[in-house]
Amino acid sequence: MVNRVSLILGVLVGMLMSLPLAEAQTEVSPERVQVVAADGLELIGDFYAIPTEAGPGPAVLLLHMLGSERGAWEPLIPPLVEAGYHVLAVDIRGHGETGGSSDWPVAETDVQTWLDWLRARPGVDGDGVSVVGASIGSNLALLACAHDTGCVTVIALSPGLDYRGVQPLSALTEGLAERSALLVASHGDTYSADSVKEFAVNAVGEVGLRLYAGRAHGTQLFRDEGERLAQTIIAWLDEYTPGRN
Repeated sequence: MVNRVSLILGVLVGMLMSLPLAEAQTEVSPERVQVVAADGLELIGDFYAIPTEAGPGPAVLLLHMLGSERGAWEPLIPPLVEAGYHVLAVDIRGHGETGGSSDWPVAETDVQTWLDWLRARPGVDGDGVSVVGASIGSNLALLACAHDTGCVTVIALSPGLDYRGVQPLSALTEGLAERSALLVASHGDTYSADSVKEFAVNAVGEVGLRLYAGRAHGTQLFRDEGERLAQTIIAWLDEYTPGRN
């Protein structure tokens, strides 16, 4: 498949920029989720469900960055739910309520455990599951989506060529060759900005590249870009999720 790099996501994002997100977004209370990992560690997350009267809906798994926790996704969760996506925000091992010690190779296995749980959840369309990550969480997201052939698309905020040994380049050159990925970074976040450019040049599948002004990293991008970034993420998900375009 031809590598399609979109520097500004073209007309799609331009149109959405003129459509503000709902000022009064639906308030949803999360369900606290506990899942046992392959090594017995109890993984913790929050699941935000959408009404399913019209049938199963798509879902998004959110993976935070190093030293953070699932609450860092608070700016994105209401817009996603408002747009009709179930949301599962989790604490990576060694972080938040999940606890334990950081073990990044095992954390990759944990992501698959969460994807399996999400697909089995009543009301979730198993053919409409995507992953969004930040910093090292985005590296995990790229690898997880590449390994899970049912993953629809992946969005990576501030990924890097190598974070703590988690190296996702192969995901873009092999595993995602027939799928898509959106890569996001700030110009001033030099390592990540350089990384996403190299990812985009070498990727085989469909790739979108969005570079913002400033130096914000990972979920810190929401402090500067907020609604605009949320719209970009939702536009990408809508384009690639079955039944949404």
